[in-house]
Amino acid sequence: MELQGVDQFKEMVQRLKRVQDNKEKFSLPGVSLPVSLPNYLWIARRGGGISTCARAFAEFLYNARIIDFSGKGRHFEYTLAYIAPDAFFSELTRLNNTITEMAGHYRYFRGVACINIDQWTEHTNDLHFYKFLDYIASNNDKVLAILHVSSNDKDVVKTLEASLSSRIRCQTVRFRFPNANELVELIEFKYFKQLGFRLADDAKILLVDSIERIIDGEHFNGFSTIKQLANDILFSLFESSISSYEVSANMLVEYNRESAYVRRMITSGKTDKIIGFDIPTEEHYK
Repeated sequence: MELQGVDQFKEMVQRLKRVQDNKEKFSLPGVSLPVSLPNYLWIARRGGGISTCARAFAEFLYNARIIDFSGKGRHFEYTLAYIAPDAFFSELTRLNNTITEMAGHYRYFRGVACINIDQWTEHTNDLHFYKFLDYIASNNDKVLAILHVSSNDKDVVKTLEASLSSRIRCQTVRFRFPNANELVELIEFKYFKQLGFRLADDAKILLVDSIERIIDGEHFNGFSTIKQLANDILFSLFESSISSYEVSANMLVEYNRESAYVRRMITSGKTDKIIGFDIPTEEHYK
């Protein structure tokens, strides 16, 4: 509930709480209610907190005992690479091998699979994509699939939703990324206040202006970029001759929207992710 800019995600969690409460309220002795979770389509910009939400969601499902878990972790993240229609669909084999590996010493992996399908948004009617969806459907008794894309194009999403609904039960959740004003408040609360610092009004105006430009950059990587910005500002402050806990705009000149730093943030391409899958350790859930 403390996550930023994910109101629909929080609403989804609240609805699942009600589902669980009602299942317990209306269950009869010896009768299993046939109420199962749908799969999910999460729509969020790159860097919009998908990994954090997937981890939090798996933890919530585990603690609330909404689904069963077994294996090396409660969830894993995976990127489904595009395979041309005339080529062997090796990605399906790789995904199956990943799920088998996640089972560890258990017979099956039971948990959440968070799968990025960005490379398939223009190929949702390919036979390979339907085979992938059929595979997801065949494993729904063990694996809850979260399919996520970074495109919020209405036509792309509409076509994707149609393909998904033809093969699997699926509910769409859209993630609203915080605006520049909210991000400045986040920076002050998470990175500055704990050290006793506060941002003056003119400093907030400067940072809002800079962040709006950074967000529009091609390589903006969401919360990761904001964290980098906050840490760079703090480091530069401690490098300087600071004499007050109030941070003014004059102290942040090198971070204004026309600065070399902001131009570098806009043009840097070092935030691209490697295709593959990520298995969180037990420490992620503590």
